[in-house]
Amino acid sequence: MQLLLFDIDGTLVNSHGAGRAAMTYALETLFGTAGPVHSYNMAGKTDPRIITDLLLAAGIPAGEITARLPEVYALMAQRAQETFGMAQITPCPGVPELLAALQTRPGVILGLVTGNTALTAPLKLAAAGIDPAQFSVGAFGSDEQDRNLLPALAIRRTTALTGQPFSGHQTVVIGDTPADIICARAGQARAVAVASGRYSRTTLARYRPDHLLDNLSATAAVVSLLLDGAQENAETGR
Repeated sequence: MQLLLFDIDGTLVNSHGAGRAAMTYALETLFGTAGPVHSYNMAGKTDPRIITDLLLAAGIPAGEITARLPEVYALMAQRAQETFGMAQITPCPGVPELLAALQTRPGVILGLVTGNTALTAPLKLAAAGIDPAQFSVGAFGSDEQDRNLLPALAIRRTTALTGQPFSGHQTVVIGDTPADIICARAGQARAVAVASGRYSRTTLARYRPDHLLDNLSATAAVVSLLLDGAQENAETGR
């Protein structure tokens, strides 16, 4: 069996700022400020990391931020339900075709490793026309602030779901940021980087992913790369 863990923003969907807007609304409503939200680079970071950075910059005490994170997540999700359907959230090139092809392959488990919260992630996918139910497992920003801990969590959840031991050697992390490559390494998984987000091929190449793609549009080639590469990884113990 093989586990494919997808990032969301810039990998599966382009949200065109809809997630940032929902977070801004929640922070301004609950704290009266969203800090330097318009200049902050959110790519590759988890929502709790982003929220903490923004509010610390605005002078909010760390203890208060941590205690109120569940409130922020809930209000973000409420705002997302109200606005994501009207936002221009679209699938990244080739994503619907790739997911459809992967679902026909036996022994393949689709999952998520994302900085989004568990409440917001399915709303963002659904707004792009992607069925969240096809992802059997997930590890989310609301689980851990440190993204590097998420692949291992997703692997443990896959083991619990299937009743079979899973490891990083059976796992591929697909993402569009250096943080996705780094977290794949932390989980001992293969890293497939796609330059469909804000980072260029040149920048992503510096982090030495196992494979580097412009996007996920070449369905047959990407399926072969993901599955054959994952099988090779499992057999060699890399």
